[in-house]
Amino acid sequence: MSEALATHDDMAPPGAARLLLIDDAPEQLRQLSDLLARHYRLLHAADGLGGFHRAQAQRPDLILLDLVMPGMDGHAVCRLLKADAATCEIPVIFLSAQANAQQRLDGLRLGAVDYIAKPFLADEVLARVYVHLPRAKTAPGRCDGAHDPELAFVNAATQLIGEQLEDLPSVGDLAERLGLSERRLSTLFRRHLGLTVSGFISEERIRVGCHLLAATPMSVQDIAFDVGFTTASNFSTAFRERLGLTPQAWRQLQRDGGAS
Repeated sequence: MSEALATHDDMAPPGAARLLLIDDAPEQLRQLSDLLARHYRLLHAADGLGGFHRAQAQRPDLILLDLVMPGMDGHAVCRLLKADAATCEIPVIFLSAQANAQQRLDGLRLGAVDYIAKPFLADEVLARVYVHLPRAKTAPGRCDGAHDPELAFVNAATQLIGEQLEDLPSVGDLAERLGLSERRLSTLFRRHLGLTVSGFISEERIRVGCHLLAATPMSVQDIAFDVGFTTASNFSTAFRERLGLTPQAWRQLQRDGGAS
């Protein structure tokens, strides 16, 4: 980090809140720093994975996060932050020049509290940061579990799998979206879940299939497609191998049990 950015903390008032700025564009990072340094203590990161690790180590009061970055984008960073007990309560505000309505909605669903469009207006940045900082300091605890940096990656990966079960990326692509190698992601799954990534996906497809069979009137074929099988036959075969019953027989068993 440049000397100009590194000395900004000298300008902040005593006891000022700490903000983490994550942006791969040096000029944008400098503009934000110049704007915020008189009001807050600043931390900086020039890429998504580095920003996530800095948030884990430093626990800032609020994070300003660029959406579009090479490698790990802002959505992936936010997913990791919200999956880690050490960082899940830190408010995240996205910065983006390209965010369309769907991207904004996706970010809010991941747990971000706000968006700021680039090029940003100084007064808007200050106002939005000011609004969300009290929430950071007064919000009740919402995160369960002890802090484990590795679990953040596992939790984020399982959440991604659940969200995209119908059309999953490859294990390699999944790992890349989290800033990991495929080998590293596989190691974490075995260590924390006792399953390979593929094994977890297979279990998740059957688990969700069971829920849909019990809770909805969806056809077996539609459920098969929803959980990522190419045919109802493949779903039925996998289901029977796992539970010893066909999907239709398992559904009838649930109905008979509920009626008794």
